[in-house]
Amino acid sequence: MTVDISSLPEEVLINIFKFLNVRNRLTASLVCKKWLRAINCHKNLYDIKIYFSHNFLKYVQTSSHMTRQFLHFSFDNVMINDSVVEFLKQYSKQFVTLKFNDCKVVNDEKESKFQEKVLNCENLQFLNIHNSDVIPLFGSLPNVIALILHVSTGLTDYVMFELNKTLFKLEIFSLSGSVIYNERDYQRFYMNGETIENNPSKSVLSFVSIKKFIEKHCSTIRVVNLAMLQLSPDAVVTISEIKDLKLESVLFPSDLESSFMKKFCENQFSLTSLDLSISRHVTDDTVSALCKCLPNLERFFIRNNHAINISIIEIFQLEHLEALDLNSSDTISESSYRQAMLKLKAFKLKHLNLAFARIADDCLCELLKHNLNIRHLNISHTRVSNKTLNMISKNLILIENLDLSSCLRISDSGLTGEFENYSDSLTPTPLSNLKKLRKLDISDTNLITNDGCIKAMQFPKLLALVLHECDGLILKDDFVIDLEKQNPCLQHVFISSHSKKYVMLGEISSKLNSM
Repeated sequence: MTVDISSLPEEVLINIFKFLNVRNRLTASLVCKKWLRAINCHKNLYDIKIYFSHNFLKYVQTSSHMTRQFLHFSFDNVMINDSVVEFLKQYSKQFVTLKFNDCKVVNDEKESKFQEKVLNCENLQFLNIHNSDVIPLFGSLPNVIALILHVSTGLTDYVMFELNKTLFKLEIFSLSGSVIYNERDYQRFYMNGETIENNPSKSVLSFVSIKKFIEKHCSTIRVVNLAMLQLSPDAVVTISEIKDLKLESVLFPSDLESSFMKKFCENQFSLTSLDLSISRHVTDDTVSALCKCLPNLERFFIRNNHAINISIIEIFQLEHLEALDLNSSDTISESSYRQAMLKLKAFKLKHLNLAFARIADDCLCELLKHNLNIRHLNISHTRVSNKTLNMISKNLILIENLDLSSCLRISDSGLTGEFENYSDSLTPTPLSNLKKLRKLDISDTNLITNDGCIKAMQFPKLLALVLHECDGLILKDDFVIDLEKQNPCLQHVFISSHSKKYVMLGEISSKLNSM
């Protein structure tokens, strides 16, 4: 018996439409008013972001009649005039995310209809302002939890003072800019008994102002980005000493020395996430010291580091570690990884990035066997073997994102699980056993062929497949068509060789011959 989909209850339609990709959801909303209502809800709009660029002014009148209640908006290089402000006012109550990049407010004081603080965004949660002078437009931000202000000019004590009046739930805070922090410079702008409280400066941003801002929100702030603020090392440590401040994550200035990082972490032992990727003074001693004072670390990122080695032993003894990113930290020796496996205590990993790691295949296999809840795994540019890939296919059944690019030892046998010779300890398992896989990258693996890919790549939830420069592949139309047929959710396919390239975006497939 056939059922007319339009006769289904609206709640059923809502659940059906959430399985469509963004393009199809938006197209379906044009069919009829009932479908529009079903799609015009949080469940079906939460992942859609609307981008406006420099030509937005030409279409602002059309955009002012939106029939769908989009939540996330980004403005890039837009001149903010009266019409744009009216648009922002009209939809201010539905904004959940707002991002301004390289935007400028332009108005003729004689003709302009708008004043400062005209936007009352009651539902806004994420405000990201980059190189834009739009801060004065906002009057009320009671539910903002993430505030990112990366502006080269206009960020002053006065701006911080005014923002402080309207923020109540701030959790994530990121600033950039030049800051005055010594007493002599501070007194130049606050003379004759003036203070930030009674007459905040409209000329400079002071460390005192930043400290007071964080102090007011100390009970809610959990993430602070100090990387783009020009602060002295002592000023950074002073922030860590703020009473009742209990940070979960911090990003340090790149030139902060190890001793100050350690002091900060000793004061903020509540930290569970640490990213040292941009820090220039991270050594084995640094990592060892931080592991000791932060035993509850859950997320640890040290990308592109060329100094650490033996401290990998302490890293893998962090019992609460859930995410570890050591991408391109290639000075960690095979011997150090082997020693770390002997003392392994990290058994809760969900995200692991060991791209370019000099880890032996048997050590990698041992690490993965003790972390079966991994969702995201990047072992590109490593010496992973078909045997370890077979173990992944059999045991890491929760994995969603797998990057095996430039793993030169992987062949069809690893993909299909069809081994000519295998021991009792090896249960041949095809890659297709990973039913939750959503993204797969096997680029630059020259031993795989069309037959191996067709046999192994059958994933019910796969969204993206990348097979760049695999010399063993012969690119034919039927090869790509077969891959699309056996992967029903596939939205993005990138397959290329030296002579041809296949690209599929959404439901559009195209074949591009190289020039």
